[in-house]
Amino acid sequence: MRQLYARQAGGKSSRPDESVRESLFNFSNMQRRTALSLISGSIFSAITGSFDSGLAAESLPFLATPEQIDAEKTLLHLLKDPEVRRIQAKLKTDLAATPRGRMEDAAARLDEVIAQWTNSLIFGEIIRYRSRPAALWGTDDTPRSWLGHTLGGLGMSGDNPDAVYRMATIDGGGRYEILGRFDPSTRAVQFVAEADRGDVTLPPKLDNSKHSDIGTLASMITDRDLVVASDGTFRITVGGSADGPNHLATEPGVYCLGFRDILSDWNNQRACRLIIRRLDSAVAKPADLAELRRHVHEDLEAFVRFWARFPDIWFFGLKPNTISDTAAREGGFGFNAGCRFQLAPGTAVLVTTWHGDAAYTGFQLTDPWMIAPDARKHQCSLNSFQSVPNADGSFTYVIAASDPGVANWLDTAGFHDGFGVLRWQGVPRGASKEGLIREFRVIEISDLANMSNLARITPEKRQAQLASRADGYIGRGR
Repeated sequence: MRQLYARQAGGKSSRPDESVRESLFNFSNMQRRTALSLISGSIFSAITGSFDSGLAAESLPFLATPEQIDAEKTLLHLLKDPEVRRIQAKLKTDLAATPRGRMEDAAARLDEVIAQWTNSLIFGEIIRYRSRPAALWGTDDTPRSWLGHTLGGLGMSGDNPDAVYRMATIDGGGRYEILGRFDPSTRAVQFVAEADRGDVTLPPKLDNSKHSDIGTLASMITDRDLVVASDGTFRITVGGSADGPNHLATEPGVYCLGFRDILSDWNNQRACRLIIRRLDSAVAKPADLAELRRHVHEDLEAFVRFWARFPDIWFFGLKPNTISDTAAREGGFGFNAGCRFQLAPGTAVLVTTWHGDAAYTGFQLTDPWMIAPDARKHQCSLNSFQSVPNADGSFTYVIAASDPGVANWLDTAGFHDGFGVLRWQGVPRGASKEGLIREFRVIEISDLANMSNLARITPEKRQAQLASRADGYIGRGR
């Protein structure tokens, strides 16, 4: 796996001008100096007058930018709105009456999934109506306790626990630059930057989707092609004509910039630093709290209904205990596949995969609504760095509701109905998807005792494994 990291992290080399490195240096200093002060265009600070005085600027996690702090506190404030709670209650009643909502496991998760979709919608509105774009850390199905508060999960559908997702909204008719810096000692296994038409608060209308992407991609660049200087800095231009080798093309209209840092080793890899600057003179008028609240009221119901329906159309709708064909991702940055499990008492699902040419592979489970369990508490995902390979280099996983004593156990968090997402990323251009899935079948748990090729784990080692997992997950954004 270390060799795979080195192969993927190499990339092309170029030296961005000194302004890139100077901007990133100033960004780090600015974060330490101003994280407790009011920032330009902030919303929550306009209500409270200041951030929590108990936060020590020097000890702030590097993803806790002033803009991030402001966005999270604004979200927590808007969650208290009575109309938001009324809409949530109506949605719960309506979704509980749907075929999926009447499933036992799905019904048990209704409060949680509606809360996650609500958080995601509010966060998307905050991103959409900022006066200046900023790369904000959003999507994460696992609650985040930091900065003196706890932020509930911000899930949409099949969100990858190995990814640090950040987003910003821009005017596609404008011109921007993204300044970034990788730390070579903690560099993620893959970095993806993309420009998508529209914004996350208004999902497109879909009848069917043959893969997990929703068809709004306009342009993408990954670290397979990204030109990076020897010190880890890079510059991406957005909109207008290309200014240098790294460019994301856009046209007039609203666009969402999305960034994914894929972490195989949660304890030792970190996301890169990012700042976004507009190069032309236009500056949007920031939304005030009343306007944000109005947009949330207008958009919440349609947003939740879209994602509640998405499991029915994902990969054309998966039948219980089946797996899809492997599909290429939009933009060519990898492959994925989906599966659905429905476990009878005493059964499990056995899946064997091959990593192919991918620098990263991951396999995660979700509930019936495609929201993942708490990744700190459950081994609901495993990537190839966290898994034990078979003798031939393949990986065999066992999906089960309770621990079968197999090293590569994927924990359903006690549920018997749900989905799985398989990913192969960091692939070279022209890589084949053939043979990535070798086996998928339902088995009796008792049959595992006769499978001598499966790596085992003792209860004591499992406990240590889960403790290390929790520590690693909590530290991803620090």
